[in-house]
Amino acid sequence: MQGTTDLLRVGTDQVPCEIRLSRRRRTLSIEVHPEPRVIIRAPSGWPRALIETRLAERAPWIGRHVQRFRGLAAALPPPPTYLTGDLLSYVGEFHRLEVAIAGRPTVTRLPGVLRIGVPPGAGPDRVRRALDAWYRARAGELFAAILDERVGWFLDRGHVRPTISVRNMRTRWGTLAGRVRREASRMTLNLALIRAPRECSEYVVVHELCHLEHRGHGRDFYRLMDHQLPDWPERKRQLGNLLLGA
Repeated sequence: MQGTTDLLRVGTDQVPCEIRLSRRRRTLSIEVHPEPRVIIRAPSGWPRALIETRLAERAPWIGRHVQRFRGLAAALPPPPTYLTGDLLSYVGEFHRLEVAIAGRPTVTRLPGVLRIGVPPGAGPDRVRRALDAWYRARAGELFAAILDERVGWFLDRGHVRPTISVRNMRTRWGTLAGRVRREASRMTLNLALIRAPRECSEYVVVHELCHLEHRGHGRDFYRLMDHQLPDWPERKRQLGNLLLGA
């Protein structure tokens, strides 16, 4: 796969736009990401003029999403400084950060408060690392619990319970690798989900589980999603409306 990056004019804005070409693609897709940033995925044989024509056709749609993301970003709390008083999200609720002195890094969740203990003289980076480790541990617990709740139907179909890994991902909420019946697959989930409401994490887990049965996003895949999680479109919209800070 190869790619080029340009600036795309959206109204009065100039938005970074990356074109990614792949021999495996048969169609063109356009993605608008929160930064904002636009990614175009196209077959490697498509001429640049054809890609630009498709972009021009979708310009109003791109513009609406860019403005929506800018509006959401303006409503968010400022980026964390990892000092007392920051607002941090955990499972869909904002908590006030309280930094305290402790012999070793600790994180305690209180009503509306995340209290992080660090050794004397520790700076914001030490606070950030303690918070990140706590988020990762809680994410592993939450995602495993959701998987236990949702995997039963797939086990009855002969699939093996996927293993879970948690990592930071820039463009995806989750992925599934190794989708072979009766062999363990690996479900990778975005650490940022631990800051979203639980129903958003449930949506991503069920989405990836459905890929055990159907690799693509065709009609059969969405029928299974409807069966497993009837309100998945609303959960997807809720997740799409989230811009999650660090």
